[in-house]
Amino acid sequence: MGHGRSYLAELVRINDTLIWSQDRTDSFVAAVEIIREIMGARLAPTYLQDEAGNLLVLVTDDQTRDALGPHFATMPAHEHVRPPWINPQEWPVSAADHLGDPAWRLLPDDFKAWFGESGVVVSIHADGRHLGAVLLCFDGPWALTTTRKEFLAAAGRILGNAVYRWQVAGRERELGALEERRRLSDELHVDLSQQLAALGLHAGVMQLDAAARDVDRLVADVDHLEQLVSTANRSLRHQMLGLRTDAEMVKGTFAAQVRCHLDNFERQFGIPVTLECTGDADQVPLAVAAQLIRVLQEALANVHLHAHAAAVTVRLLPTSTRIRLEVEDDGNGFDPTSVPDSRLGVRIMSERMQQVDGVVRFGRGAAGGTLVTAEAPLRRAGSSSAMPSRVGVAS
Repeated sequence: MGHGRSYLAELVRINDTLIWSQDRTDSFVAAVEIIREIMGARLAPTYLQDEAGNLLVLVTDDQTRDALGPHFATMPAHEHVRPPWINPQEWPVSAADHLGDPAWRLLPDDFKAWFGESGVVVSIHADGRHLGAVLLCFDGPWALTTTRKEFLAAAGRILGNAVYRWQVAGRERELGALEERRRLSDELHVDLSQQLAALGLHAGVMQLDAAARDVDRLVADVDHLEQLVSTANRSLRHQMLGLRTDAEMVKGTFAAQVRCHLDNFERQFGIPVTLECTGDADQVPLAVAAQLIRVLQEALANVHLHAHAAAVTVRLLPTSTRIRLEVEDDGNGFDPTSVPDSRLGVRIMSERMQQVDGVVRFGRGAAGGTLVTAEAPLRRAGSSSAMPSRVGVAS
């Protein structure tokens, strides 16, 4: 009974460490260090899933990072985020209980070298989401008793709640940034149109002054022209910064990026995905392609977390003027009005499509699951040209 009270006190200490510290990374690492000390582990590296769910990213102190080496700064999620290491109940799992399983034999040898045959995977989770794991590594045999398992399960939930809380706060900031970016984009679009019109009018004035051979006025005209060009350059620079961000998201052609995301999703979660593409989807403007990729990521995450689907179909339906992305699953359906305010995915998808004069809709698919449709024009309203989606080497 006394030992139980000790574990309870340590859980309170872990929770307080995560709540009161101002630095999220430092407080998270400090909380994991408490777990390592209590369990007597040699190492306790933590891996959190990235936003796309493709990579496990190491979050730990410098000493542990040096012990693992740069090769383990990240790990492919599909190699580790699978049974028995991750289970529906999110209970801790000891490698010692699964040394005869294919799941142990398939792990990379260099990983098994430091994780060890007594290593324990402590799941980090919250709100039905698997967020990552603490990997407890021991020098010798170590028994995962019922009491230890219950303590580690509770600790994993505390860590998960903190990570999830930070993620929600980050998504709220992302939503605000998207709204601000759209406002600035609209203002810049109007501003550039006005500046181009002003340049055209000024060129006409210069022609009149040249015809009149008024040298003094021509000198003043040139000075004014330089000011107009400088202002237009600053506005264009703002827009190009946004395009660079989009280029980082879509490296290569749009269709190839879609296929890459679908392959990663199917490999990691074991949910079959069919891609249907009609027409040339590679002529999607860069800004539109970047937002569609983000919507695809969000839709696939919802399939994994909420739909209980057995299969997914993704369609790319381009025309000469528009591009439509459809993500349809055969799961349990979706009512966007029932989503709590803490779930920002639907709002962010809508805001992303508004960035490119597009729209996202949610409905029921033919098999009774969810159908997410994102559609956007291939040219922005009022634009005279579209940027190709193929991104080459930056000059």
